[in-house]
Amino acid sequence: MELATSLAFQLDYGTIFRAIIFSNIYALLALGLNLTYITTKIPSFAHGDLATVGAYVGYFTMVMLLGSTGLIYFSLPLVFLITGAVAVLVYIAVFKPLIRRGANVVTLMIASFGVHFVLFASIAIVADYVQNVYNILTRNILLTKWEFIWPGTDFLTSSLVNTTLALVVVTSSLYILLYRTKFGIVMRASIDNLYLAKAVGINVENVFTVAWFLIGGVTGVAGIYMAMFFPLTEELGWLRLALIFVTSIVGGLSNIYGAVLGGYVVGLSSVLGASYVLAPLGIPIEYQFIIPLAMVIIILLFAPEGLAGIVAKILRK
Repeated sequence: MELATSLAFQLDYGTIFRAIIFSNIYALLALGLNLTYITTKIPSFAHGDLATVGAYVGYFTMVMLLGSTGLIYFSLPLVFLITGAVAVLVYIAVFKPLIRRGANVVTLMIASFGVHFVLFASIAIVADYVQNVYNILTRNILLTKWEFIWPGTDFLTSSLVNTTLALVVVTSSLYILLYRTKFGIVMRASIDNLYLAKAVGINVENVFTVAWFLIGGVTGVAGIYMAMFFPLTEELGWLRLALIFVTSIVGGLSNIYGAVLGGYVVGLSSVLGASYVLAPLGIPIEYQFIIPLAMVIIILLFAPEGLAGIVAKILRK
């Protein structure tokens, strides 16, 4: 009896930890998407592919440069730089010219869909090339073997600590950048009133270029964590793009910190819902996303601006 109780407790313990980890990962992914929408009003369909780029850069860094004994976190600076550079290239080559020509949100969104296919195909080509030329497995890998395991803990506990630290560091860094630096003042001015910012001499395009570098870097880092729990393929980010959008929308697309709120709504509801609602009813785990998708509909019916809008109203009172 005591053994059964202990096993049940461990199961609950692990499920809750996994729910928090997934919440942290989706929040990190949504931070980049929200920053994309805030700066250039693009609900980008290529956002998940930036996470995939980051995951592959991290993986190739480990197997080709650092070896099996290294930690995946040693690759983070390179992941941030390369994924940020890819995002800047996408902005300069595609979105910047379209914005100059007065493209509306629908046009930009459709263009992002095209960018998705270009990135998707490019990742697949690189993966095939590396596998054929260097004889390195490039698909259906988990990055768990390079996770940092804290002394006295297991993989799940360490991932809980590491993803939480990453979310706190990234969110705090964005807050300091946006609200405690001169560049942040310039960026917020460009976001709030594009034409006025141009009138006072702010180079808005350069500001947005830096913003896209941050978008790519943050999303690439999130891709590392995602590839610890989902198999690494060119579809890694694309398959979870719908949930990333749900995360951003339910939290509030126009608010960076809404990404954190949305991440926890999606992460907790999908994992805990699958374990404590669907499983007892005999519903297959494949349908776990029904719960977060239903929740976003309910939340948006009462708060079209997302959870961040509700919080902002409460604080103003």
